This record gives sequence, structure tokens and C-alpha cells, in this order.
Amino acid sequence: MKTRGQQVFASSLILFITFFSIEVPKRAFRMYEKRDIEKTVEALDKSIEKDTLNPAAYYLYSVLHTDSLYQGYDVDEAFSYITRAIAQFKSLSDPKDLEDLKDVQVDSANLEIQKDKVDALKFDLVAQVHTIAEYEAFIEKHSDAEQIPQAYAGIHSLTFKAAQADHTWQAYKNFIDAFPSAKEYNEADSLYQLLIYEERTEDGKLASYQSFLDEFPGTPYRDEIIPEVFKIRTATNRIADYEAFLKEYPSEEFQQIAYKRIYHVFKEKYGTDEFLKYFPSLNWNDSIRNVQQLERDYWVPKLTDNTIEFVNSNGTSMLKTKLTTVPQNCLCEPTIADFVVGSYFEESAIISRDGHLLHTGNFTNARDAGFGFIILEAGDGERLFHKSGEMIINQPKEAIEVLNESLIRTAENGFFGLESINGLRYLENEFTLIDTLGRFLWLEKEDGIALVSPEVLFPALDGQTPPIEFAYDEVELLGNGRIWVSRNGQEAILDGELRMVIPFGQHQIYEEAYGWLLKEKGKFRVLHDRYPELSGKTFSQVKSNQQWLALKEEDKWTLYDQLGSSSIQQEIDSVATLGENMVMLQVGNKLLAQFKNGKQLTMEKDWSYKLLIPQSYVKTGEPAVHDYFMLSNFKNYRKVYNEFGREILSATFNEVVALEDNMLRLQKRNAALADSTGHYLLNFVYDGIGSNEDGYVSTLDKGKFGVINPAKQINIPPVYEKLIEPYTDTVMVAVKDKYKGFINTKNKALTAFEFDEVAYFNDSIALVRIEDEWLLENIKNEDILYERITDWEIIEVGEEDKTLFITTETGQGIYSESMGQIIEPTYTYIRVLGTPKDPIYFAVKLVAEANIYVVIYYDKKGNKLFTQSFRQEEYFKIACPAN
Repeated sequence: MKTRGQQVFASSLILFITFFSIEVPKRAFRMYEKRDIEKTVEALDKSIEKDTLNPAAYYLYSVLHTDSLYQGYDVDEAFSYITRAIAQFKSLSDPKDLEDLKDVQVDSANLEIQKDKVDALKFDLVAQVHTIAEYEAFIEKHSDAEQIPQAYAGIHSLTFKAAQADHTWQAYKNFIDAFPSAKEYNEADSLYQLLIYEERTEDGKLASYQSFLDEFPGTPYRDEIIPEVFKIRTATNRIADYEAFLKEYPSEEFQQIAYKRIYHVFKEKYGTDEFLKYFPSLNWNDSIRNVQQLERDYWVPKLTDNTIEFVNSNGTSMLKTKLTTVPQNCLCEPTIADFVVGSYFEESAIISRDGHLLHTGNFTNARDAGFGFIILEAGDGERLFHKSGEMIINQPKEAIEVLNESLIRTAENGFFGLESINGLRYLENEFTLIDTLGRFLWLEKEDGIALVSPEVLFPALDGQTPPIEFAYDEVELLGNGRIWVSRNGQEAILDGELRMVIPFGQHQIYEEAYGWLLKEKGKFRVLHDRYPELSGKTFSQVKSNQQWLALKEEDKWTLYDQLGSSSIQQEIDSVATLGENMVMLQVGNKLLAQFKNGKQLTMEKDWSYKLLIPQSYVKTGEPAVHDYFMLSNFKNYRKVYNEFGREILSATFNEVVALEDNMLRLQKRNAALADSTGHYLLNFVYDGIGSNEDGYVSTLDKGKFGVINPAKQINIPPVYEKLIEPYTDTVMVAVKDKYKGFINTKNKALTAFEFDEVAYFNDSIALVRIEDEWLLENIKNEDILYERITDWEIIEVGEEDKTLFITTETGQGIYSESMGQIIEPTYTYIRVLGTPKDPIYFAVKLVAEANIYVVIYYDKKGNKLFTQSFRQEEYFKIACPAN
């Protein structure tokens, strides 16, 4: 290395010698032209010894080192000499020097030509080695060579191959960051985008997709990610989740899918009237309104030209199809769903009410499952289809049921699982039972039962394992909304949020009106809503009725008033509850009857007590809210008290029977009636008084029957052969000379006594039978409205209009309470289609000789809608089977 002093001296020397002519080795050039290499080298060395400022010598040396005939061939040496020659040439300015150099063809052009040649030779060598180090060294040393782009390309190629060998997104990222102009950039960038997308989203989790989009908003895989986000985010099929997705990822494609699904969920929950208020769309308004209009009425099938069309309750054709048959349930019941189903040729089809073909395939029936789902039934199982046109479950299942908008229950090999609308699973088919219990899901396996809210399962749609604890052996929903559960022989009570109300314990739990009764090892605990202080105590016995609660500790009882304000009574020796209101107490040598208001009555010696429960409660089995208390002595002297302990009757009676809340039957030699205050409703004038039916009490005297209803001021003396039956509030049915007739509440005959049987039709018209013939008779004027009826049936066709299905010797017909005869009884068979509010009558006449079925459709007013004639095979395509 030169010292600073040497460098200064050399510079001074160059400046000094520029005042003289430079050395030009012309002899060396002549020798080289003669291809005398040895003399060329000798002449060059002598020339350089004379003067080191010798660009021509250095040029020729460079040429010589690139000559294959020269044994000292060395491209690097040639580069060194040519760069020195160029540098010295650029320092010359004397025209004479430049002219001398030009004589040997040393000028800037030839110098550059030689340098280009050396660069090219060197690059050929570098390219043969083909390493990054060689390319980098070439670029550094030959910085202005024409091959620099090729050198960089070599570096790019080698670096890209190394990235390919590594094949990680980090390697490709380093490459594209380092070489943005490389021809491999696009490929490297594409691989980088792919690998980082695959790595970041490999787990298929929603958070991974979303964070990737946040970090790489311009990713080319956005069109692959958004469907995955949609699949997870909207698998719950909830309106709010669709709205949230569309707000974050606006998309016309997914908006179309979401809105079709939202429509059906909205319809199931709220109806369709306000759908467009919440989801307005210029593209949807007209079609939605059209669908809403089409869905306002039921449809029934009609066979026309061997194909099925559907008509509404007015007989108006609503949809013509190519279907040739429809399922039996469609023939027998009106179509209220928003689609119709049938088959043509060998294929079944589902068609929307606006005529769009939703689905075709090999299935036997399709049933509406709610929330826009249709279950397809076939021989190999059930599939699930959505009315938007999507096949949700295409692999056949043993059974499918839509539990709500989010949960689809499937059965496979006898086990249940849960799936979503987007095909993501909540639970595999490994449960012995999946059902709903209130707002919770009942999940059952061999190891127990779990109760979870549906939301607990939602994380499973994103690949998470939901926390499911099989904590119970048995589960029962109680009437108050709480839940009884058991586990390992222990019982507990949960509230509506699955929180413990009564913890697990070795007890049996009984739900009571006052709260809970717990029994454990022969002891009882009482959890009382009114007396919470009892919860910390145990009792040997518990007795209760609606009014009173009696608890025994050791050998004494305590009495609590559960409804009134009576004070707590203690130190009671024994307790017996009577009915719903009373209790008998033994205190020392006293026996006390305690009434619902707390009043007590001391039992006297030789008197027995009895609770009188009204027959009206006994018949229905309902708890007796009202009752009577009676004391009797051995002489049948009786004292009767009401539920508040007030004495209402005291006399000698053979029998006292409570008929209803406000009526007592008293029997001496004759019978009488009294009300709950002791007031006589009927004195002792008749031999007997019969049972009570809705306030009508039969009376008996000398083998004849009458009736009394004090509340309605009816008192018909016993002059009839059989029990008098109420027909309406003002009309009764009585029997004279073995025949029935109508009388009013004043015992005035309204009709003749000539009927074998009477049946209620309405308040003014009765169905009456004389021998084998039924008639419709107006009770008030005895007009016969209809006759020659051999059989009849009241059918439901509206809340206010009772209708008779009539059979006569000439056929079947329809008679309306409000309109009279609707359909003349001349038909072989009549089927009621439609709904009770808007029936359509399918009336058939069989012309047996021609094997022709004449079918006439009537509306609810008896107007003919249309008439058709069918041969037998055609008829059974449209007729509901009679059985």
C-alpha cells in the first residue's frame, strides 16, 4: 500500500511529465501485428520502464491477456490493464499525445471496445461458475459493464431458487423485498401470498380469516376468504348475524343469499307484512309483495288435461304446472305452505307459489320444516333443502328436524347430531337424544344429560369445543318454569337460568304450592315462600292443604296460616287436614275444628264431624275451593257451617249433601234445597232430589221427575216420566208417554212429545229422531227444516256457522246453520277441503255404469266453482282416499 507521501509524489510526477510527450510503444504494436508475442511483451516491458504514463502499453497488455495465444492469458489482468489505460487516457489533453496514440489505434472508442470485450469474457466465466458471490463480485468490479443486468438476473435466479427450495412465505417475502425488479418477482409474490394465506388461515378459524384480511386487505385470496367468513359468521342463520356480516363485508352476491334466508326467518318469527320496512330493496319489493299476496290463501289441487293446477278458496286458478300427481296429504288437506310439491314422469318437483321451480329429484314427499327449510322424504332417508334453492343436507339421514332457525337435528345409525345451514357441525351424531327443554337444549349420552342454551354451541361452528357438562341422570321441566334434576341418586332444582335453587342432596324433592318439600332419611325440610325461616329446620311430619301448613317437631305440632293472617299456633298434640280449607286440631283434651279465617269450633262429646265437598268438585276432580263442615249426633241432629265457621243450618236431617258451592240437598222424609247462607231454595215437598248438572237439580215425587235451577229461577214440578234435560237456558227436553218433547222454563210445551231422540244443533233448531229418520226442527214454530236424514255429523267450518254433513237415502249433502241447504244430498261422497273458515266441498257422483266420476267443487256458500268428469284412474289422481 502506498503511503500518503508516495501518493503525493506520484501525483506530482504525473503533473510534471505531462509537459513532455508520452511514451507510445509503437514497436510493440508492430510486433503484435506480426503475432510475435514474445517480442511484443519485451517491447511493452521496455516501454513501461521508460514511462509508466503509457495508456497504449496498458491497452496492448490488456489485449494480450485476452489473446488465447498468450500463455499469460488472464481476463482479470486484462481488466486491470484496460482500466489503467482508460484512466490514463482520460488524463491526457495534449493533442500531440492523442495523435500519437491514435497512430496505434488507441482512442476512447477502442479502449471501450476492449473493456467491453474484457467485461464479456469475465461475465462468461462468472456465468459458468453461476454463484451469487461471483455475480456480486462482477457487479462490484465491472460496475459499468453491459452484463450488469444479466449479473443481477443471475443473482435473482439463484436467490429465487433458494427461496423455492426453502418454500416458506418468509423466504419469498425476503426475495420480493430485496429484488422488486426481478423477473421472478410476480411468481415470488404470488407464492408469498399463497403460503402466508395458507399458514395464517390453516386452522380455518374465523379470527384467522378476519385478521388476515385486516393485515392484507389487497390479498388476491380475498374471494376465497370472504366465503369462508360468511360460512362461519352466518351459520347460525340469525338475522342479526347476516346484517353484521353484510355491514362489514358488503357484497351483492352474499346479500342475495342472506336476504333470501332472512326473509324466511323473519316470516317464521314475525310474519311478512313488515319485512320490506326493515329490508327495503328495489330489486325485491315487487317480488316480495307478489309472494305475500300469493300466500294469503290456501290452495287445493285440480286435475286439468292430466296435469295439476292449483286453485284458491274461490276456485280461481293460481298456478298451472306440469305435475301429473301430488302426494296424498296434498289431496286431503289444503296447501298453506309457500310451495307445492308433486311429480311428473319419474321425477318429483318443488315449485314456489310464484311458479319458480325450486328443486327436482327422486323423493316421495316434501314437508315444510319452518324457517325456510323443506325436508325431502325418500326411500333411503331424508334430505334438507332451503326455499332459496340451496341443498343444505344432500346425504340421506334417518331423520331430520329443524329445532329453530339455527339448529338442524339429524339422526344417523340411531344417534343424533346438530348441523347448521352452512354445513358446519355443532355436534357429531353421537348423542342418544337431542331435544329442546324450554329455551334450552337437552343433550343426552350414556354418561348423562346436559342442558345448554343454544348459544353455548355456536363456538363449535368456528372449530371450538363447546363446554358441555353431562351433569344429570334425569331432567323434568316443572310447571313453574323451574327444572328438577337428579344425579347419582341425588336431586336438585334449577331455575330458568340453570342456577341452583336447591342444591344436590340425598333427598326427594316435592313441588308444593308454598314452595318445596324435601324428604331425607325420614325427615322433612320445608322451603316456604312465606316463611323462609323454616328452611333451617327439620320436621318429622308435614301436613298441608290450601290454607294450612302443619309441622311436627319431636312430639308437638305447629300450625301456619299460608293465606290469611292467623297467628302461628304451637304446642298442638295432633293435626288432621280436611279438604282444602279446614284443619282439625287436638290440643290436650280438646278437639278443635279450625276454619279458613282462623275461627275455631270446639268438638263436643257424642258429636261426629264430616266435611261436605260439593259434588261439582267431585265430578271434575278439581280441588274444592269451597266446602261445608257438618256436626251430627246420634239422633241425626245436624249443624252445618260454611267455610268461615258460620252456622247456617241446624235441624234433624237424615242426610245433607253439598251439590255445589251454593246449594245443599237436605233429606228428611222429603227433600229440600238450601243455599250457602241456609236460606231454603226448595222446601220439603218432594220425595227426593237427584244429582246436580251445571246447576240443574232434578226433583222426584211419586215416580215423576221435575227440575229446579235456583240461579236461573227455574222450578218445573215433577210431572214427567224421566229426568228433564236442559237444551238451552230457556228450553228443556222432557218425556211424556215415552216420547221426548221441548218445554220452556215455565213448563209450557213448545212442541209435541213425539221424538225418540234429541240432539243439540243450535238454540232454536234441534236435531230430532222419529224412529229411523232424523229431522231438523225449529223449536219455536215446529217447522221441519230438513227431513229424511239417516245419519249426520257436525263439521267445523267456522266459529259462528255450524254445518251438518248429512246422509240421506239419496246421498250425501251439506246443511248450514246460517244458509240452510248448501249442497243437495245427492252425492256419492263429499270431502271437505280447505280450512274451517273457508271450506271447499269436493262433491263426487259415481256413474257406476260408465265408471265415471263427476266431481263438483263448491265454495262455502254452495256456489259451484267448477265441474269435472274423470275415469277411475284419473279420479284417484285427484281424490283424497275415503279411508
